Amino acid sequence: MKNKRFFTSAIAVTVILLTASIALAVPGANFVYNETDLGGTWQYDYTFFNTSTEGEFLYEVFLFLPQEMDVTGLSLPTGWDGNPWAGENATSFLNAFSTEIPYDIAAGSSLGGFSFITGSQIGNISYEANLSGDNVISGTTVVVPEPVSVILFVAGGAVLAAGKFVRRKRTA
Repeated sequence: MKNKRFFTSAIAVTVILLTASIALAVPGANFVYNETDLGGTWQYDYTFFNTSTEGEFLYEVFLFLPQEMDVTGLSLPTGWDGNPWAGENATSFLNAFSTEIPYDIAAGSSLGGFSFITGSQIGNISYEANLSGDNVISGTTVVVPEPVSVILFVAGGAVLAAGKFVRRKRTA
């Protein structure tokens, strides 16, 4: 009787753990960019992050521009192709996709090297990312903070923390 109860409990725990691990697999994507004013034109350098927790591969991306504009593709990473990355084209979106499965972006990984130039500043734009398993993730791109801004933010926090520490020492 004890063995049967133990066996039943072991099966129940195993089923719960397997179900929980499947339920915790969450597909996701995040795209960040650097924006450079070239004096009349703007360069955008993107990095695509596959923020999925496990088992999902990012293989295709659409970047939706606010309006139709001239875009000149500069670079794509090895194993990726798309429109209008070759030459200059008038378009309202950019599409990039991996050409073979080994070039897909694995869960928890990122890939940079997606660069293009536009005739006007576009800033944050919406995107769609296609992941394996027929998952489509939508969102808005985010600019990478400038290093100077990050340094000033950290320095300000350190000054505030040091001031609080000194005040505590004086009152003690």
